[in-house]
Amino acid sequence: MIKTNRFPVIPIVGLFAFNEHGELLLLQRHSEDLGGGQWGTPGGRIDPGEEAYAAIQREVYEETAIEDLKLTMLGSHLIHMPHGTVHMTSYTANISSDTNILLDPDEHHAYAWFKLEGLLEEDNILWGIPTILRDFGLFSDFDNDPTLADGSSLELLK
Repeated sequence: MIKTNRFPVIPIVGLFAFNEHGELLLLQRHSEDLGGGQWGTPGGRIDPGEEAYAAIQREVYEETAIEDLKLTMLGSHLIHMPHGTVHMTSYTANISSDTNILLDPDEHHAYAWFKLEGLLEEDNILWGIPTILRDFGLFSDFDNDPTLADGSSLELLK
C-alpha cells in the first residue's frame, strides 16, 4: 500500500453508469458511513491481491445486484481528502433506466439518476465526481467543483 503524507493510499474502484437518457446513476451512502448521506458512484475498496476489473464487478454486484455489465476503464485519479487519499480506478457502462437495482441497505439508502447539466448544483455529491467526469471528457468544462469545497483535490494519473 502506498503512503502519502500521514495516511496510506487506499485503492478503490468506481463506476460511472449512464442510462439511455445520459443520466448518471448515483447511490446515497448509508448515514453511518464516511460521507454518509452523500451521493456517490457504485464502487469501493479493492481487496488485497484483487485486480481492479474484478473489484468493480464485485462491488457493483454487491451494491446494486447488477451483473454482466460491459465495462470500459476510463483511467485513474488520486483523490486527496481531509481524512485520507484514495487511488480510484474509474470505469463506465451503460445501464437501462428500467434495470432492477437492489441496494444493500447496510451500505446505501437510495439510488437516483442524475442529469449531468444540474450536477454542479446538487447538494451532497461525493468528492470530485464532476471533476472526474470532466477529466474523462464526460462532462463539460467548469470553473469550480463544489464537491471539493472542503479543500479536497484530485490528481489525474492516466
